Order: sequence, then structure tokens, then C-alpha cells
Amino acid sequence: MIVLKSKKGARVIVETCMGVKSGEKVLLVTQEGFEETAEILASEVSALGAKPIIKVVKNSEMEVEPPKEIVDLMLSSEVILAVLDLKYLQLFAHMDARARATDAGARVGLVPFILWDITEEDVLKIKSLTEKLAKIMGKGKKAHITTALGTDVTMSIEGRPVQQLKAVFRNPGEWGAVPFYAEAAVAPIEGTAQGKAVIDVFFEKIGAIKQPMEWTIKNGRLVEISGGKEAEMLKQIIREADENATNIAELGVGTNHIFKNFTGTIGDKMVLGTVHLAIGKSINIGGKVMSNIHHDAVISKVTLEIDGRKILDNGRCLI
Repeated sequence: MIVLKSKKGARVIVETCMGVKSGEKVLLVTQEGFEETAEILASEVSALGAKPIIKVVKNSEMEVEPPKEIVDLMLSSEVILAVLDLKYLQLFAHMDARARATDAGARVGLVPFILWDITEEDVLKIKSLTEKLAKIMGKGKKAHITTALGTDVTMSIEGRPVQQLKAVFRNPGEWGAVPFYAEAAVAPIEGTAQGKAVIDVFFEKIGAIKQPMEWTIKNGRLVEISGGKEAEMLKQIIREADENATNIAELGVGTNHIFKNFTGTIGDKMVLGTVHLAIGKSINIGGKVMSNIHHDAVISKVTLEIDGRKILDNGRCLI
């Protein structure tokens, strides 16, 4: 029964999310412990008349860039499914190999697991909301984020491209996590983010936040951090990074209506009603700052305004 349910979810990933067509070459990059998931997906790829290739990589081979054999296969595939755990999916998403593959026209899906009960209707709803939000953000000049816990941050987003991770990637060069991951994200204009952010849900490299962290942001930089254990851990992460680690690199807005509960993982940033602020590198999402880190911080029950138009109200979507 579990396998049959997984096959149903796998078909949504392969057909609805990625639009796999007969005759296409589909590369599945996976790691130890994820082989069964890759095989279920490959079976659905074959059922559509496409040609799956499964490659198992060692964790150590995915810390920086994939091995040359994998890169060569990525550059010659129409579709790439990265079937990895969340840590390595996050690394893979920001790798040069992924960027080269999508620049060459590959469609890339990041798959941490098969969500067996997701439907085509769910996926299309996520896609529609993400596109609507991205359109509003793309035309916007100023974003304003507030919460009852004390977050009050403004930033300029004027003229910046909006990244859409919308659970559907059927056009050449599109990529993102499937089937559930969804957000619209933008790199703020450098030096414009100002205010206070209270991080209460999750921070990448730390995990679930038990005691909220308070950030003081001035001229686009994180200049002060206060709180408990998590705040001290973040200070250490920044000390070990480069001089651009404190750059406010991203404003991301979750657009997934399915998940209601937080899990203490990077998936928390997809939940509708949250926003996340990233520090570090922004050059990969339309900004101008290079750094050796890019880490997301998730904030719940957000009120978000774009040019005075309320998009979220205490976590409730208004569009």
C-alpha cells in the first residue's frame, strides 16, 4: 500500500511538476538511503516513455560540486531530479553545476521525499499563488514586514527580479523543489534594509528556534544579534564566515497552503504566512553581493506590505 501511494505522489512530481515527456533523458542524482525513492520516481519516468538514469553519490562528493561524471550527465539531460536530504538539496540548489545545467535548458527538481497525498490541484494552486505574489513583488518598490513579536523591517526591492519556486517547472531552465516547496523571493537593494527582525521559527545551520532572536538591521547589514543559545550560535557562524556574511540577502515569502505545522527544518520557510530573511550571498538570486554563506531565517505570523498594499495580515494571505 505504501509503495502504491508513493507511486501516486511520484507521478504528480514527474508529470505535473516536471512535465516529463516521452523520449526525454531524466537524470536522478541520489545518495545512500534515498535509492528506493529514486527508483519509484524512475519507474514513473519510464511509464511516461522517458529515459531515467540513476546515479548514487557519496555525501562527501556533494559538499562543494558534484563529480565531473555527474556534471557531464547534468549538462546532457533535459530533466534532473536531485533526490537528496534537505542539507544536500540546499547545497545542490546553489551549486555552479545546477546553474550551468539550468542555463543549458535543463529542468531541475529538488526532491527530499515523495508526498504521497499531494494532488495536481494542490500543485496548481501553489503555482498560481506564487505567480500572483511574484508579479506584485516584481512591480513593487518597498517592502515592509511587521509582526506582533516586534519585527519591523523595511527595504527597497525596486527593479529586482523575483525568483519563483512554484512547484511546477515545465519550461527549459526552470528549477526548484518539488512537490511541495514554494516561495517568491527577491534580493533587496543593497544597503536599504532597516529595522528590527524577530526570528521565531527556524534558522538554517541552527534548526528550530526555541528562544527568539532579535536582529538589528542597519543600511542593509545585520549589526546586532540578541537572544539565547541560538543567537550565540549565529554569532559564531558569522565570525567563521566572510566579510559579507551580515548582508541582508533575501526576502522570501512562503506560498505553500498545505503544511500548517513547523518541523524545525528548511521546509518551514515554504509555509504560507511566513517570510524569511537570508544573510550572506545574494548574487545567485539577482543581487550584487558574493559571500561564502547564504542562510535563511524564518519568521511566523507576518504582516507584509508591498508599496502599502497588504499581502499578508498576521499570517493570513490576502491575495
